[in-house]
Amino acid sequence: MRKILLFLLFVPVFALSQRDYSKMEIFHNELAPGMHRLFVGNVVTVVAFDGPDGLLLIDAAYEQTAPQMRDTINRMFGKPVKYLVNTHLHGDHTGGNIEFGKDAKVIAHQSVRDWLSSDRKQGDKVPGPMPDYALPSIFVENTMNLEFNGQTLEMYHLPGGHTTGDVVVYFPVSKVLVLGDLLFADNFPFIDMNNGGNPFTFIKNLKWIVDTFGNANIIVGGHGPVYTLDQLRNYIDTLTQTIDIIADEKEKGKSAEQIKQAIILGRWESYGKFFITEDRWIDTIYPIADKNWQE
Repeated sequence: MRKILLFLLFVPVFALSQRDYSKMEIFHNELAPGMHRLFVGNVVTVVAFDGPDGLLLIDAAYEQTAPQMRDTINRMFGKPVKYLVNTHLHGDHTGGNIEFGKDAKVIAHQSVRDWLSSDRKQGDKVPGPMPDYALPSIFVENTMNLEFNGQTLEMYHLPGGHTTGDVVVYFPVSKVLVLGDLLFADNFPFIDMNNGGNPFTFIKNLKWIVDTFGNANIIVGGHGPVYTLDQLRNYIDTLTQTIDIIADEKEKGKSAEQIKQAIILGRWESYGKFFITEDRWIDTIYPIADKNWQE
């Protein structure tokens, strides 16, 4: 029986307080001209888009890694951030708002502002509301376009997958699609069902993305490696297979614990090595599993 990781429901295991954020390095690579992926501690992705109109960030990583991120951005671009897009509310994507919101206009779904302006719980701490300057002031409701650095950035609100406020961003000239935590590449995803997430909607939204952005060459998720569109299709197929297997076993009358003991997801063991283990994925799916879930 695999060891089950113990973690707090609302806070990813990689964001727990015992992590030494000061030692988290930021690795970067170019996705397209003027566009870079900044990978914080080999854990969470920030995308930087630079050009004549200024610098735009998609997500801001942790509050605790803001000094490293600021130094990296100053070294690479030598300018302040003009726009910051939050793909959703979680602290490993919005924590850096406390630094970059000083200069940038923050774009997100309304639910992100609601969360960050509340006494939200982060592990055993309640940090209190973020200052007003760090909160989103431009909101993506359904869709929004932004003319910036020679491209019309397309932003889409896709609710109910990872959280209620998921936003994806497409760069049509560069053909780069940024999905935030609608993609945990090569890993089982975290579905925040306490903040509007649902695994079946998660997959439905990914299928919509594949159908809508057939010209995308580079797919960037919030965690894990960069994907191609074909890799994203394979990811959807993998998650679908695992859900079908869990639903079938439940239909046979087996409990979640019996399913875990049988190691029915052993074929995808590598998918459980980051945050959501195979057992945790079973716990996510089992309560709502039904053989007709795709209908």
